[in-house]
Amino acid sequence: MPTTVQMLRGYPDQLLEVMAELRGAFLEGADTPEQKIEMLAAQVTEPTSVQMTYDELAETYPPVEQAIETLLREGGEMREAQFSREFGGIRRMGPARLERETPWFYPESVAELLYYYGMIGTGFRGAGPEAHTTIYIPDDVSPWLPHPFNPASEEGLNVRPIAPPSAGRVLPADDGFLEDVGTLIGFLHTERLRLTPSGPDPADIDRFVQRLQMPFADEADLNVRLALLLHLANRMGWLRRTDDGSVQLTGNRVRAFMDQTRPEQRVTLWKAWRDSPDWNDLCRTPGLECAKAGNWSNDPVQTRAAVLRILAMLQPGAWYSQSEVIDAFKEAEPDFQRPTGDYDTWYIRRTDTQEFLKGFDQWDAVEGELLRFLLRGPLHWLQAMDLAEPSAGDDYGISLSQWGAYWLGEDAPQPHESPRRPLMVEGDFTVVVPHGTPLIDRFRVERFAEWRSSYPQYVYQIRQQSLQRAADEGITASLIVEFLKRHTRALPDKVERALLRFGETSQAAHSSAAAAP
Repeated sequence: MPTTVQMLRGYPDQLLEVMAELRGAFLEGADTPEQKIEMLAAQVTEPTSVQMTYDELAETYPPVEQAIETLLREGGEMREAQFSREFGGIRRMGPARLERETPWFYPESVAELLYYYGMIGTGFRGAGPEAHTTIYIPDDVSPWLPHPFNPASEEGLNVRPIAPPSAGRVLPADDGFLEDVGTLIGFLHTERLRLTPSGPDPADIDRFVQRLQMPFADEADLNVRLALLLHLANRMGWLRRTDDGSVQLTGNRVRAFMDQTRPEQRVTLWKAWRDSPDWNDLCRTPGLECAKAGNWSNDPVQTRAAVLRILAMLQPGAWYSQSEVIDAFKEAEPDFQRPTGDYDTWYIRRTDTQEFLKGFDQWDAVEGELLRFLLRGPLHWLQAMDLAEPSAGDDYGISLSQWGAYWLGEDAPQPHESPRRPLMVEGDFTVVVPHGTPLIDRFRVERFAEWRSSYPQYVYQIRQQSLQRAADEGITASLIVEFLKRHTRALPDKVERALLRFGETSQAAHSSAAAAP
Protein backbone atom coordinates (compact mmCIF):
# COMPACT_ATOMS: atom_id res chain seq x y z
CA MET A 1 0.00 0.00 0.00
CA PRO A 2 1.16 3.59 -0.54
CA THR A 3 2.59 5.57 2.35
CA THR A 4 0.98 8.74 3.61
CA VAL A 5 3.51 10.87 1.72
CA GLN A 6 2.61 9.09 -1.52
CA MET A 7 -1.09 9.52 -0.77
CA LEU A 8 -0.79 13.24 -0.03
CA ARG A 9 1.15 14.05 -3.20
CA GLY A 10 -2.09 13.94 -5.17
CA TYR A 11 -3.95 16.30 -2.81
CA PRO A 12 -4.52 20.01 -3.51
CA ASP A 13 -2.89 22.43 -1.09
CA GLN A 14 -6.24 23.33 0.42
CA LEU A 15 -6.87 19.72 1.41
CA LEU A 16 -3.46 19.52 3.09
CA GLU A 17 -4.33 22.58 5.19
CA VAL A 18 -7.71 21.06 6.09
CA MET A 19 -6.16 17.79 7.19
CA ALA A 20 -3.57 19.63 9.27
CA GLU A 21 -6.33 21.56 11.04
CA LEU A 22 -8.44 18.46 11.68
CA ARG A 23 -5.45 16.53 13.04
CA GLY A 24 -3.83 19.36 15.00
CA ALA A 25 -0.70 19.33 12.84
CA PHE A 26 1.58 22.32 12.24
CA LEU A 27 2.89 23.24 8.81
CA GLU A 28 4.78 26.43 9.65
CA GLY A 29 8.32 26.50 8.34
CA ALA A 30 7.66 24.42 5.21
CA ASP A 31 9.36 26.18 2.29
CA THR A 32 8.15 23.89 -0.51
CA PRO A 33 5.04 21.78 -1.22
CA GLU A 34 7.10 18.61 -0.71
CA GLN A 35 8.27 19.83 2.71
CA LYS A 36 4.65 20.58 3.65
CA ILE A 37 3.65 17.05 2.67
CA GLU A 38 6.54 15.51 4.62
CA MET A 39 5.81 17.60 7.72
CA LEU A 40 2.11 16.70 7.63
CA ALA A 41 2.79 13.00 7.01
CA ALA A 42 5.29 12.81 9.88
CA GLN A 43 2.71 14.21 12.32
CA VAL A 44 -0.42 12.35 11.21
CA THR A 45 1.36 8.97 11.16
CA GLU A 46 2.75 9.38 14.67
CA PRO A 47 1.31 6.43 16.65
CA THR A 48 -0.37 8.46 19.38
CA SER A 49 -1.94 10.78 16.79
CA VAL A 50 -3.31 7.79 14.83
CA GLN A 51 -4.73 6.13 17.93
CA MET A 52 -6.28 9.26 19.38
CA THR A 53 -7.86 10.15 16.03
CA TYR A 54 -9.24 6.64 15.67
CA ASP A 55 -10.63 6.62 19.22
CA GLU A 56 -12.28 10.04 18.83
CA LEU A 57 -13.84 9.17 15.47
CA ALA A 58 -14.99 5.73 16.62
CA GLU A 59 -16.58 7.21 19.74
CA THR A 60 -18.45 9.86 17.75
CA TYR A 61 -19.24 7.67 14.73
CA PRO A 62 -19.38 3.99 15.81
CA PRO A 63 -19.34 2.63 12.20
CA VAL A 64 -15.74 3.90 11.95
CA GLU A 65 -14.58 0.94 14.03
CA GLN A 66 -16.24 -1.56 11.70
CA ALA A 67 -14.92 0.22 8.60
CA ILE A 68 -11.31 0.11 9.81
CA GLU A 69 -11.63 -3.49 10.98
CA THR A 70 -13.08 -4.50 7.61
CA LEU A 71 -10.14 -2.96 5.76
CA LEU A 72 -7.59 -4.54 8.12
CA ARG A 73 -9.15 -7.98 7.68
CA GLU A 74 -8.75 -7.53 3.91
CA GLY A 75 -5.08 -6.71 4.26
CA GLY A 76 -5.61 -2.95 4.36
CA GLU A 77 -7.15 -2.51 0.88
CA MET A 78 -10.50 -3.16 -0.82
CA ARG A 79 -12.22 -2.37 -4.08
CA GLU A 80 -13.92 0.99 -3.64
CA ALA A 81 -17.21 -0.35 -5.00
CA GLN A 82 -17.23 -3.08 -2.35
CA PHE A 83 -16.22 -0.76 0.49
CA SER A 84 -18.70 1.98 -0.46
CA ARG A 85 -21.69 -0.39 -0.42
CA GLU A 86 -21.30 -0.67 3.34
CA PHE A 87 -19.56 2.57 4.35
CA GLY A 88 -20.48 5.07 1.64
CA GLY A 89 -18.42 6.67 -1.09
CA ILE A 90 -16.04 9.61 -1.35
CA ARG A 91 -17.16 12.49 -3.56
CA ARG A 92 -14.41 13.72 -5.91
CA MET A 93 -14.04 17.51 -5.79
CA GLY A 94 -11.69 20.04 -7.29
CA PRO A 95 -10.32 23.04 -5.35
CA ALA A 96 -13.23 25.32 -6.22
CA ARG A 97 -15.90 22.84 -5.13
CA LEU A 98 -13.93 21.96 -2.00
CA GLU A 99 -13.87 25.61 -1.01
CA ARG A 100 -17.56 26.06 -1.81
CA GLU A 101 -18.95 22.97 -0.09
CA THR A 102 -16.39 22.34 2.73
CA PRO A 103 -17.32 18.62 2.82
CA TRP A 104 -15.03 17.92 5.78
CA PHE A 105 -17.53 19.77 7.95
CA TYR A 106 -20.44 17.77 6.56
CA PRO A 107 -19.18 14.33 5.43
CA GLU A 108 -21.87 12.24 3.75
CA SER A 109 -20.38 8.89 4.76
CA VAL A 110 -17.97 7.13 7.07
CA ALA A 111 -15.63 6.83 4.08
CA GLU A 112 -15.54 10.61 3.60
CA LEU A 113 -14.95 11.17 7.31
CA LEU A 114 -11.95 8.83 7.33
CA TYR A 115 -10.67 10.32 4.07
CA TYR A 116 -10.54 13.90 5.29
CA TYR A 117 -8.84 12.85 8.52
CA GLY A 118 -6.10 11.09 6.51
CA MET A 119 -6.96 7.60 7.77
CA ILE A 120 -7.73 6.18 4.31
CA GLY A 121 -6.86 7.04 0.71
CA THR A 122 -8.05 6.14 -2.76
CA GLY A 123 -5.98 4.26 -5.30
CA PHE A 124 -6.13 2.52 -8.65
CA ARG A 125 -5.42 -1.10 -9.56
CA GLY A 126 -5.40 -3.16 -12.73
CA ALA A 127 -5.70 -2.28 -16.39
CA GLY A 128 -8.30 -2.58 -19.12
CA PRO A 129 -11.42 -4.49 -18.06
CA GLU A 130 -9.79 -5.27 -14.69
CA ALA A 131 -9.13 -1.61 -13.81
CA HIS A 132 -10.79 -0.47 -10.59
CA THR A 133 -10.44 2.08 -7.82
CA THR A 134 -9.54 1.03 -4.29
CA ILE A 135 -9.80 2.25 -0.72
CA TYR A 136 -6.71 1.62 1.40
CA ILE A 137 -5.14 2.39 4.74
CA PRO A 138 -1.65 3.89 4.21
CA ASP A 139 1.21 1.56 5.10
CA ASP A 140 2.48 3.89 7.83
CA VAL A 141 -0.94 4.24 9.48
CA SER A 142 -2.03 0.59 9.55
CA PRO A 143 0.49 -0.63 12.20
CA TRP A 144 -0.85 1.82 14.79
CA LEU A 145 -4.53 0.87 14.47
CA PRO A 146 -6.19 -1.77 16.69
CA HIS A 147 -6.02 -4.95 14.66
CA PRO A 148 -8.80 -7.56 14.65
CA PHE A 149 -6.48 -9.99 16.44
CA ASN A 150 -4.17 -9.04 19.28
CA PRO A 151 -0.75 -10.50 18.37
CA ALA A 152 0.39 -10.33 22.00
CA SER A 153 -2.48 -12.53 23.16
CA GLU A 154 -2.05 -14.97 20.27
CA GLU A 155 1.67 -15.52 20.96
CA GLY A 156 1.33 -15.94 24.68
CA LEU A 157 1.82 -12.48 26.23
CA ASN A 158 -1.30 -12.05 28.31
CA VAL A 159 -1.68 -8.27 28.30
CA ARG A 160 -4.26 -5.93 26.86
CA PRO A 161 -3.81 -2.37 25.57
CA ILE A 162 -5.01 0.56 27.64
CA ALA A 163 -6.50 3.86 26.52
CA PRO A 164 -3.91 6.21 24.98
CA PRO A 165 -2.62 8.77 27.48
CA SER A 166 -3.19 12.48 27.08
CA ALA A 167 -0.57 14.26 24.98
CA GLY A 168 0.75 16.08 28.05
CA ARG A 169 1.77 12.80 29.70
CA VAL A 170 3.60 11.31 26.71
CA LEU A 171 7.40 11.16 26.75
CA PRO A 172 8.13 10.26 23.12
CA ALA A 173 11.25 8.36 22.19
CA ASP A 174 13.17 11.16 20.51
CA ASP A 175 16.69 11.82 19.26
CA GLY A 176 17.93 13.05 22.64
CA PHE A 177 20.52 10.30 23.05
CA LEU A 178 21.71 10.71 19.46
CA GLU A 179 22.03 14.45 20.06
CA ASP A 180 24.05 13.67 23.20
CA VAL A 181 26.38 11.59 21.02
CA GLY A 182 26.94 14.66 18.85
CA THR A 183 27.54 16.73 21.97
CA LEU A 184 30.14 14.22 23.20
CA ILE A 185 31.98 14.36 19.88
CA GLY A 186 32.04 18.16 19.95
CA PHE A 187 33.10 18.24 23.61
CA LEU A 188 35.99 15.83 23.07
CA HIS A 189 37.17 17.90 20.10
CA THR A 190 37.25 21.23 21.93
CA GLU A 191 37.68 20.22 25.60
CA ARG A 192 39.63 17.71 27.70
CA LEU A 193 38.19 14.58 29.28
CA ARG A 194 40.81 13.41 31.74
CA LEU A 195 40.96 9.88 33.08
CA THR A 196 41.60 8.98 36.72
CA PRO A 197 42.15 5.52 38.26
CA SER A 198 38.41 5.39 39.07
CA GLY A 199 37.20 6.62 35.67
CA PRO A 200 36.59 9.96 33.90
CA ASP A 201 37.43 13.06 35.92
CA PRO A 202 34.22 14.22 37.73
CA ALA A 203 34.94 17.90 36.99
CA ASP A 204 35.19 17.18 33.25
CA ILE A 205 32.01 15.09 33.36
CA ASP A 206 30.20 17.95 35.10
CA ARG A 207 31.24 20.33 32.32
CA PHE A 208 30.04 17.84 29.73
CA VAL A 209 26.68 17.33 31.50
CA GLN A 210 26.04 21.07 31.25
CA ARG A 211 25.99 20.66 27.47
CA LEU A 212 23.31 17.98 27.43
CA GLN A 213 20.04 19.18 26.01
CA MET A 214 17.67 18.10 28.78
CA PRO A 215 18.43 18.05 32.50
CA PHE A 216 17.92 14.77 34.38
CA ALA A 217 16.08 14.81 37.68
CA ASP A 218 17.20 11.26 38.53
CA GLU A 219 20.94 11.26 39.15
CA ALA A 220 21.19 7.46 39.12
CA ASP A 221 19.63 7.22 35.65
CA LEU A 222 21.81 10.10 34.43
CA ASN A 223 24.96 8.30 35.59
CA VAL A 224 23.94 5.13 33.74
CA ARG A 225 23.07 7.13 30.62
CA LEU A 226 26.51 8.78 30.68
CA ALA A 227 28.18 5.41 31.20
CA LEU A 228 26.27 3.94 28.25
CA LEU A 229 27.19 6.92 26.08
CA LEU A 230 30.89 6.49 26.79
CA HIS A 231 30.67 2.69 26.49
CA LEU A 232 29.08 2.85 23.03
CA ALA A 233 31.59 5.46 21.86
CA ASN A 234 34.43 3.22 23.02
CA ARG A 235 32.83 0.06 21.59
CA MET A 236 32.55 1.72 18.17
CA GLY A 237 36.27 2.55 18.29
CA TRP A 238 35.95 6.33 18.63
CA LEU A 239 38.10 6.84 21.71
CA ARG A 240 41.79 6.52 22.44
CA ARG A 241 43.83 7.32 25.52
CA THR A 242 46.64 9.84 25.11
CA ASP A 243 49.99 9.83 26.88
CA ASP A 244 48.82 12.57 29.27
CA GLY A 245 45.87 10.45 30.45
CA SER A 246 43.04 12.15 28.58
CA VAL A 247 40.60 10.91 25.95
CA GLN A 248 40.78 11.89 22.30
CA LEU A 249 38.72 11.02 19.25
CA THR A 250 39.89 8.62 16.53
CA GLY A 251 39.13 10.70 13.48
CA ASN A 252 38.38 8.12 10.77
CA ARG A 253 35.77 6.09 12.69
CA VAL A 254 34.05 9.17 14.07
CA ARG A 255 33.91 10.69 10.58
CA ALA A 256 32.41 7.47 9.18
CA PHE A 257 29.61 7.69 11.76
CA MET A 258 29.06 11.41 11.17
CA ASP A 259 28.76 10.82 7.42
CA GLN A 260 25.86 8.41 7.97
CA THR A 261 22.27 9.54 7.56
CA ARG A 262 20.33 10.13 10.75
CA PRO A 263 18.37 6.84 10.42
CA GLU A 264 21.66 4.98 9.88
CA GLN A 265 23.12 6.60 13.01
CA ARG A 266 20.12 5.46 15.06
CA VAL A 267 20.57 1.90 13.81
CA THR A 268 24.31 2.00 14.55
CA LEU A 269 23.70 3.02 18.18
CA TRP A 270 20.88 0.48 18.57
CA LYS A 271 23.00 -2.42 17.31
CA ALA A 272 26.03 -1.34 19.35
CA TRP A 273 23.94 -1.61 22.54
CA ARG A 274 21.98 -4.69 21.52
CA ASP A 275 25.05 -6.73 20.62
CA SER A 276 27.49 -5.56 23.30
CA PRO A 277 28.68 -8.40 25.57
CA ASP A 278 30.48 -5.89 27.81
CA TRP A 279 27.48 -3.75 28.73
CA ASN A 280 25.65 -5.55 31.53
CA ASP A 281 22.17 -4.02 31.95
CA LEU A 282 21.47 -6.07 35.08
CA CYS A 283 24.58 -4.82 36.85
CA ARG A 284 23.83 -1.25 35.68
CA THR A 285 20.26 -1.25 37.00
CA PRO A 286 19.93 1.52 39.61
CA GLY A 287 19.24 0.04 43.03
CA LEU A 288 20.90 -3.31 42.23
CA GLU A 289 24.48 -4.45 42.60
CA CYS A 290 26.13 -7.53 41.12
CA ALA A 291 28.44 -8.81 43.85
CA LYS A 292 31.73 -10.43 42.89
CA ALA A 293 31.12 -13.57 44.86
CA GLY A 294 30.68 -17.20 43.90
CA ASN A 295 31.08 -18.53 40.38
CA TRP A 296 27.99 -17.06 38.75
CA SER A 297 27.66 -14.97 35.59
CA ASN A 298 24.88 -13.72 33.38
CA ASP A 299 24.71 -13.22 29.62
CA PRO A 300 23.54 -9.67 28.82
CA VAL A 301 23.32 -10.31 25.05
CA GLN A 302 21.06 -13.35 25.58
CA THR A 303 18.92 -11.36 28.05
CA ARG A 304 18.47 -8.46 25.62
CA ALA A 305 17.57 -10.86 22.80
CA ALA A 306 14.91 -12.51 24.99
CA VAL A 307 13.46 -9.20 26.16
CA LEU A 308 13.27 -7.82 22.62
CA ARG A 309 11.67 -11.03 21.32
CA ILE A 310 8.94 -10.81 23.96
CA LEU A 311 8.38 -7.07 23.49
CA ALA A 312 7.92 -7.72 19.77
CA MET A 313 4.66 -9.46 20.72
CA LEU A 314 3.15 -6.09 21.69
CA GLN A 315 1.05 -4.31 19.12
CA PRO A 316 3.11 -1.41 17.76
CA GLY A 317 1.77 1.97 18.80
CA ALA A 318 -0.69 0.54 21.34
CA TRP A 319 -0.30 1.66 24.94
CA TYR A 320 0.14 -0.78 27.81
CA SER A 321 0.52 -0.51 31.56
CA GLN A 322 4.18 -1.10 32.43
CA SER A 323 3.26 -3.16 35.50
CA GLU A 324 0.89 -5.35 33.47
CA VAL A 325 3.58 -5.98 30.84
CA ILE A 326 6.06 -6.98 33.56
CA ASP A 327 3.43 -9.30 35.07
CA ALA A 328 2.95 -10.81 31.60
CA PHE A 329 6.72 -11.42 31.35
CA LYS A 330 6.61 -13.23 34.68
CA GLU A 331 3.69 -15.38 33.55
CA ALA A 332 4.88 -16.16 30.00
CA GLU A 333 8.67 -16.39 30.37
CA PRO A 334 9.93 -15.75 33.91
CA ASP A 335 13.38 -17.24 33.19
CA PHE A 336 14.11 -14.83 30.31
CA GLN A 337 17.54 -14.00 31.77
CA ARG A 338 18.17 -17.30 33.60
CA PRO A 339 17.79 -20.11 31.03
CA THR A 340 18.64 -22.73 33.66
CA GLY A 341 16.09 -21.35 36.13
CA ASP A 342 18.79 -20.79 38.77
CA TYR A 343 17.56 -18.28 41.35
CA ASP A 344 19.83 -19.36 44.23
CA THR A 345 23.45 -18.87 43.15
CA TRP A 346 23.36 -15.36 41.64
CA TYR A 347 24.82 -12.79 44.06
CA ILE A 348 22.66 -9.70 43.49
CA ARG A 349 21.87 -7.31 46.29
CA ARG A 350 20.01 -4.08 46.93
CA THR A 351 22.31 -1.07 47.13
CA ASP A 352 20.32 0.57 49.93
CA THR A 353 20.11 -2.37 52.36
CA GLN A 354 22.90 -4.66 51.02
CA GLU A 355 20.32 -7.48 51.19
CA PHE A 356 21.05 -10.37 48.82
CA LEU A 357 18.10 -11.17 46.58
CA LYS A 358 17.91 -14.93 46.16
CA GLY A 359 15.08 -17.28 45.26
CA PHE A 360 12.20 -16.99 42.83
CA ASP A 361 10.22 -14.97 45.38
CA GLN A 362 12.68 -12.11 44.64
CA TRP A 363 11.74 -12.09 40.93
CA ASP A 364 10.01 -8.70 41.15
CA ALA A 365 12.99 -7.19 42.97
CA VAL A 366 15.50 -8.42 40.35
CA GLU A 367 13.89 -9.31 37.02
CA GLY A 368 11.07 -6.81 37.52
CA GLU A 369 13.51 -4.01 38.41
CA LEU A 370 15.69 -4.87 35.41
CA LEU A 371 12.68 -4.67 33.08
CA ARG A 372 11.56 -1.35 34.54
CA PHE A 373 15.06 0.03 33.99
CA LEU A 374 15.30 -1.30 30.41
CA LEU A 375 11.93 0.22 29.51
CA ARG A 376 12.61 3.70 30.91
CA GLY A 377 16.35 3.58 30.16
CA PRO A 378 18.11 2.06 27.13
CA LEU A 379 14.93 1.13 25.23
CA HIS A 380 13.57 4.67 25.65
CA TRP A 381 16.91 6.43 25.13
CA LEU A 382 17.57 4.47 21.92
CA GLN A 383 14.06 5.25 20.62
CA ALA A 384 12.44 1.82 20.79
CA MET A 385 9.90 2.65 23.49
CA ASP A 386 7.60 5.63 24.10
CA LEU A 387 6.68 6.35 27.71
CA ALA A 388 3.75 8.07 29.41
CA GLU A 389 4.03 9.55 32.88
CA PRO A 390 1.72 7.90 35.39
CA SER A 391 -1.52 9.55 36.39
CA ALA A 392 -3.00 9.20 39.88
CA GLY A 393 -2.71 5.59 41.01
CA ASP A 394 -1.35 4.30 37.68
CA ASP A 395 2.01 2.97 36.57
CA TYR A 396 4.00 4.27 33.62
CA GLY A 397 2.46 3.68 30.21
CA ILE A 398 4.69 2.11 27.54
CA SER A 399 4.28 1.81 23.80
CA LEU A 400 6.42 0.18 21.11
CA SER A 401 7.55 3.20 19.08
CA GLN A 402 7.78 3.53 15.33
CA TRP A 403 11.51 2.77 15.43
CA GLY A 404 10.96 -0.02 17.95
CA ALA A 405 8.44 -1.69 15.66
CA TYR A 406 10.77 -1.27 12.69
CA TRP A 407 13.76 -2.78 14.52
CA LEU A 408 11.94 -5.66 16.17
CA GLY A 409 10.77 -7.11 12.88
CA GLU A 410 7.19 -5.88 12.96
CA ASP A 411 5.45 -5.09 9.68
CA ALA A 412 6.11 -1.38 10.10
CA PRO A 413 7.71 1.04 7.62
CA GLN A 414 10.76 3.11 8.45
CA PRO A 415 9.51 6.27 10.21
CA HIS A 416 9.39 9.60 8.42
CA GLU A 417 12.20 12.09 8.83
CA SER A 418 11.17 15.67 9.56
CA PRO A 419 12.58 18.22 7.10
CA ARG A 420 15.70 19.86 8.46
CA ARG A 421 15.45 23.44 9.62
CA PRO A 422 18.11 25.98 8.62
CA LEU A 423 20.73 27.37 10.95
CA MET A 424 20.18 30.93 12.14
CA VAL A 425 22.97 33.49 12.45
CA GLU A 426 22.23 36.65 14.42
CA GLY A 427 23.89 40.04 14.16
CA ASP A 428 25.58 39.46 17.53
CA PHE A 429 27.51 36.54 16.00
CA THR A 430 25.43 33.82 17.68
CA VAL A 431 24.65 30.69 15.66
CA VAL A 432 21.45 28.81 16.51
CA VAL A 433 21.50 25.13 15.56
CA PRO A 434 18.00 23.57 15.66
CA HIS A 435 17.35 20.13 17.12
CA GLY A 436 17.56 17.60 14.29
CA THR A 437 20.41 19.30 12.44
CA PRO A 438 22.78 16.64 11.03
CA LEU A 439 25.49 15.91 13.58
CA ILE A 440 28.20 16.60 11.01
CA ASP A 441 26.89 20.16 10.53
CA ARG A 442 26.66 20.83 14.28
CA PHE A 443 30.23 19.56 14.60
CA ARG A 444 31.32 21.96 11.86
CA VAL A 445 29.78 24.85 13.80
CA GLU A 446 31.55 23.64 16.94
CA ARG A 447 34.88 23.91 15.14
CA PHE A 448 34.61 27.67 14.54
CA ALA A 449 32.28 28.80 17.36
CA GLU A 450 32.06 28.35 21.13
CA TRP A 451 29.20 26.49 22.79
CA ARG A 452 26.84 28.65 24.86
CA SER A 453 23.66 26.64 25.58
CA SER A 454 21.78 23.52 24.48
CA TYR A 455 18.13 24.13 25.34
CA PRO A 456 15.72 24.49 23.64
CA GLN A 457 18.15 24.75 20.70
CA TYR A 458 21.92 24.68 20.50
CA VAL A 459 23.48 28.13 20.60
CA TYR A 460 27.09 28.91 19.69
CA GLN A 461 29.05 32.17 19.66
CA ILE A 462 31.53 33.12 16.96
CA ARG A 463 34.53 34.72 18.68
CA GLN A 464 38.07 35.69 17.73
CA GLN A 465 39.46 32.79 19.77
CA SER A 466 37.19 30.22 18.11
CA LEU A 467 37.99 31.58 14.65
CA GLN A 468 41.71 31.37 15.43
CA ARG A 469 41.25 27.79 16.63
CA ALA A 470 39.51 26.99 13.34
CA ALA A 471 42.26 28.70 11.35
CA ASP A 472 44.86 26.63 13.18
CA GLU A 473 42.97 23.53 11.97
CA GLY A 474 43.02 24.79 8.38
CA ILE A 475 39.44 26.12 8.31
CA THR A 476 39.51 29.47 6.51
CA ALA A 477 37.05 32.31 6.96
CA SER A 478 35.86 31.92 3.36
CA LEU A 479 34.99 28.28 4.04
CA ILE A 480 33.00 29.34 7.13
CA VAL A 481 31.11 31.97 5.13
CA GLU A 482 30.36 29.46 2.37
CA PHE A 483 29.09 26.93 4.93
CA LEU A 484 26.84 29.48 6.69
CA LYS A 485 25.39 30.77 3.41
CA ARG A 486 24.58 27.24 2.36
CA HIS A 487 22.79 26.33 5.62
CA THR A 488 21.03 29.57 6.62
CA ARG A 489 18.24 31.54 5.00
CA ALA A 490 20.25 34.74 5.32
CA LEU A 491 23.73 35.53 6.62
CA PRO A 492 23.83 39.08 8.07
CA ASP A 493 26.14 41.34 6.05
CA LYS A 494 27.80 42.49 9.26
CA VAL A 495 28.78 38.92 10.12
CA GLU A 496 29.99 38.10 6.62
CA ARG A 497 32.17 41.23 6.43
CA ALA A 498 33.66 40.56 9.86
CA LEU A 499 34.47 36.94 9.00
CA LEU A 500 36.14 37.88 5.72
CA ARG A 501 38.06 40.69 7.43
CA PHE A 502 39.32 38.22 10.03
CA GLY A 503 40.37 35.92 7.20
CA GLU A 504 42.36 38.69 5.50
CA THR A 505 44.04 39.69 8.78
CA SER A 506 44.82 36.08 9.66
CA GLN A 507 46.29 35.41 6.23
CA ALA A 508 48.41 38.56 6.38
CA ALA A 509 49.70 37.61 9.83
CA HIS A 510 50.51 34.11 8.60
CA SER A 511 52.36 35.50 5.58
CA SER A 512 54.35 37.88 7.76
CA ALA A 513 55.29 35.09 10.11
CA ALA A 514 56.36 32.89 7.21
CA ALA A 515 58.52 35.71 5.77
CA ALA A 516 60.25 36.47 9.08
CA PRO A 517 63.90 35.33 9.27
